[in-house]
Amino acid sequence: MSDIDHLVQRYVEDRSALSVRELDELIAALKADAGFAVSVREQLLLDDLLAQKFTIDRRNFVAQVEQRIADLGRGQNELCKQTADLRSLAAAEKNSPRWVRYVLALSILIAMGGVAAVMRFWPHGPVIATVTAVTGDGVRIEQDGGSEAAEVDDSLESGQRIVVARNSSVTLSYDDGSELRIDGSSEGKSVVVFDPQEHGGPKQIHIERGELVANIKPQLAGSMKFVTPHGVATAPVSHFRLVVTNDETLVEVKEGKVQLNRTGDNRPLLVAANETGMASRETQQIRTLTWPYRRDGLAYLFSPLESAPKENKPLTVVRDAETRSFRTTLLEPRGEAALMESRWFYELNGGYLVANDAGSDIFNAGRGGSELTVEAVFSPASMDQAGPARIVALADEGDEPDFALEQEGQDFMFCIKTDAESPPSPPRMTINSSDTPLHLTMTYRYGELIAYRDGMEIARSKDMRGSLGAWRSGPLTVGADAAGERPWRGVMEAVALYNRCLEPGEVARNARNYKLLARGGM
Repeated sequence: MSDIDHLVQRYVEDRSALSVRELDELIAALKADAGFAVSVREQLLLDDLLAQKFTIDRRNFVAQVEQRIADLGRGQNELCKQTADLRSLAAAEKNSPRWVRYVLALSILIAMGGVAAVMRFWPHGPVIATVTAVTGDGVRIEQDGGSEAAEVDDSLESGQRIVVARNSSVTLSYDDGSELRIDGSSEGKSVVVFDPQEHGGPKQIHIERGELVANIKPQLAGSMKFVTPHGVATAPVSHFRLVVTNDETLVEVKEGKVQLNRTGDNRPLLVAANETGMASRETQQIRTLTWPYRRDGLAYLFSPLESAPKENKPLTVVRDAETRSFRTTLLEPRGEAALMESRWFYELNGGYLVANDAGSDIFNAGRGGSELTVEAVFSPASMDQAGPARIVALADEGDEPDFALEQEGQDFMFCIKTDAESPPSPPRMTINSSDTPLHLTMTYRYGELIAYRDGMEIARSKDMRGSLGAWRSGPLTVGADAAGERPWRGVMEAVALYNRCLEPGEVARNARNYKLLARGGM
């Protein structure tokens, strides 16, 4: 390095470092070489710009950082506007000396880089969990009035809200292996807030409403807590579902135990595997997990989850029209229809099932009303079946059935006979594929027919009118009509018929309970 270069370096680093004699030498060198003078000028300008951006005690660094953060808070449009202003300034300086344009370009880069550096190193809250899966396009992360779509690998911090719309879900993972899945509620959005986590303290989140499945691994800091409007669920190692509605909080446990303390009196309720606990503002109770969840209004039930008395067969009962109590009834195989050896499901390969004596009781239970629910769990042998093939039907002897659930290719239909004139065509539900058994529920009340899959609404018709007064008595059939025509091929797992219209919450709960009890899924 030459003596002059050494003088320049010392001067750039500290303007007061040179003696009078050294300054005179530097000035003489600048006068003798114009190119050298421009180079020194550029170094001085660049040094000044860097000092403004990154030296805390010069040019009000803190105010500049706050301004940059405010700009980012106003969104991308504000940043684009500032960039456009800088470009306009550069265009106005087109005829300026080359070193001016060079320094201007550098200033733009430094300004943008400064924003990135500030945001990168600006203090953030500790990462609580990481997004590992997103289903659907209705998952948002909200914080400080802002909102953005959740993406895989996003980090979640305290104070953030996760909002999940219907038919969407998001899965979150913790470093200890615990996992949460937030599902869009059948009754609307799910909203979960990550509460601040004290250093070394237990994890805690707040569920304002909706559904959440938690698989909790060992916790060094103590059991994880889930706060709801109705209570606090304390979960050590466990696997459970939490459902929060306006009226109550439900805990449905698959593995382990969860303690539910009701808000107000802090009364504890210990919920074990295959149990469900409920807490509301008025009461608290625990029940064994069952399918169907409620049996009031239940007219007929074929369930592989319970055995027939003194028989190695699935439970098949009908409500007696006179006594109003349940009695066992026969579900007879015809043709190529057999009970599978591994599970209590019926496999239909052109044959069908018929319950002759149950038909009259189902008819008597439903004819006087104007409400009906049909719930069926089944696996089609093909999504390309000719049809309409009868999956389950009542009084289907060639004429119009009282009701029928049908399949034609990928379309599923539910027709119901009422006393209304000119009934509309049944709505079609298209299901492209099915890797798991279909759990379809059809509910009818005057003026409204709703179809659900796995507890979630998939179709609705408001054209249906009339009561069930036009029904006539006939057998209940599964897999064909009463004459064995219109065969449906597949596996039938379960059927439940009700003489009332199930509400959405109960439909969803039945689907959850069956999935957990029959397949251990949540």
